[in-house]
Amino acid sequence: MITEAVLRYSNIEKVVGLCNVPIGMEMGIAKLLDVDHSRVRIDFAGLNHMVYGLDVYVDGVSVKEQVMEKLTDPENSSFVKNIEGQGWEPEFLRTLNVLPCPYHNYYYKSKDMVDKALKSAETEGTRAEVVQKLENELFELYKNPDLAIKPPQLEERGGAYYSDAAVRLITSIYNDKRDIQPVNTMNRGAIASIPNDSAVEVSCIITKDGPKPITVGDLPVPVRGLVQSIKSFERVAAEAAVTGDYNTALLALTINPLTPSDTIAKQIVDEMLEAHREYLPQFFKETVETK
Repeated sequence: MITEAVLRYSNIEKVVGLCNVPIGMEMGIAKLLDVDHSRVRIDFAGLNHMVYGLDVYVDGVSVKEQVMEKLTDPENSSFVKNIEGQGWEPEFLRTLNVLPCPYHNYYYKSKDMVDKALKSAETEGTRAEVVQKLENELFELYKNPDLAIKPPQLEERGGAYYSDAAVRLITSIYNDKRDIQPVNTMNRGAIASIPNDSAVEVSCIITKDGPKPITVGDLPVPVRGLVQSIKSFERVAAEAAVTGDYNTALLALTINPLTPSDTIAKQIVDEMLEAHREYLPQFFKETVETK
């Protein structure tokens, strides 16, 4: 959504969004196949936190069928569940016939994810509280100029492989390597199911002039609607953030498929705007002007 907003509402022409989900999926598949990560490539298409693996290659040869067999083999179930976001029902995954990302759990396993979040909130605190505690600990450690180890708290923070993905991308742009990497960029016709001027997460050829999206055509029917729905949410949410229009913010949250109703959406928007009023002055312009 950030890449969408920057592309649509800023004057910055050279924009690349980066997420650690694709490289995390590559690492997981490499582990599943017991091969080095450098030999694995996945054809990615979708959106940030809403990306699918359309095909999987090892040394340039498609191994998608082999991967699907391993992911749905009951004998591998305990191993597969340790690969983040891959504990799917075998029948579902076989028929879907693409690799979901970990964030698809929120859509395909909504109740499980809510139950997990509630349990974590009761025992450890909310995700925000846990992260805030970790960051406070990290900032204290970083005050020590003699710190010479990677703090263990980083392992709990999330965002694994971000540094690997970032360095890989920067290196390829600087050296015009023209290798293939998944990034967030303007669609430009790569995914036929998404408007050309929208941000997408897709495999691209990385050049000194930026990413060149690889055309994948239409997304498969079973995943197309969900991706389009989230893209609509992203565009409306970005508009709301930039304009500070309350009604647009309410609309954005209501059309998100994870929101149960417009009434609940209104409750969330009202609560969040009040809680973060200091950081969202664009939503309170009339109040300020009236005063």
